[in-house]
Amino acid sequence: MDQKKILESFTDILKETKFLIQNHSISIYRFQDEQDPNDFVFPWKSKVPESLEIQKKQQKESQRNNRDLINFSCTLCQGKLSGVRQFLHKGRKPILVLHYSGATSVKEKPFTKTRPNQIFKDKLTEVSWDTIVKKVFGFSYEEFYYEEYPACTFSHTDSKETDWNLRLENCKVHVKETVEEFGIKAIVILGSSARLLFGADKAKEQLGKVMEWELGGNKIPLLTTRSPEALVFLGEKAKKADSETNLFQYGKEKQDLEDSFISHLSILKPYI
Repeated sequence: MDQKKILESFTDILKETKFLIQNHSISIYRFQDEQDPNDFVFPWKSKVPESLEIQKKQQKESQRNNRDLINFSCTLCQGKLSGVRQFLHKGRKPILVLHYSGATSVKEKPFTKTRPNQIFKDKLTEVSWDTIVKKVFGFSYEEFYYEEYPACTFSHTDSKETDWNLRLENCKVHVKETVEEFGIKAIVILGSSARLLFGADKAKEQLGKVMEWELGGNKIPLLTTRSPEALVFLGEKAKKADSETNLFQYGKEKQDLEDSFISHLSILKPYI
């Protein structure tokens, strides 16, 4: 008998057996310690909530893995215009620099990064910052980790202080993930990120100071300093000075600012 005929015969047997069982024509024997089939309960649970939960976890994992792609995807805040390009720059030293390339006031112009691996708004700022970092640590500024804080751009003309406060609080989750994943030992917060976090007056008070910043129950040293864009600004003012007195004044201000950067960043040496 070939295989096809065997299967056909087996199918006929199953059909007949089903008929006999349904009509109680044969007895069903079971062991004494076995539960009666009629007593079995098969609970049913909807898979929809679980599926939604899985989708959320997958979305969060995707966001975590794609932080350094062109546009960072995040849905924690409402009203965002876009994710900041190249949101995360990965370095090798356990220091994380928080900065923000987006506009935060009506006086600023919207900005979009255009170069691969771009961190700051312009090359002059990167060169100035690189010079300071090399003077203090002896290595390139790119050795640090850099993260946009907040991670997205918003309407800088319509946003209120309370809006920025909520955004920075939400965005702490991304800072926390970076700290944990890359073993960050200390954080530096620059310029506009510091002003958004503390407010303008308190940010000035915090310059050059280290505080313990709580991230999800853990505390990490946080140093506040100005943005290296201020060095570029003073340099440009010096070039346009209309007298030797103004030129000397701008030159002195720039040197004082460089000295303050060196003094502030030197505090981080024990964390390298």
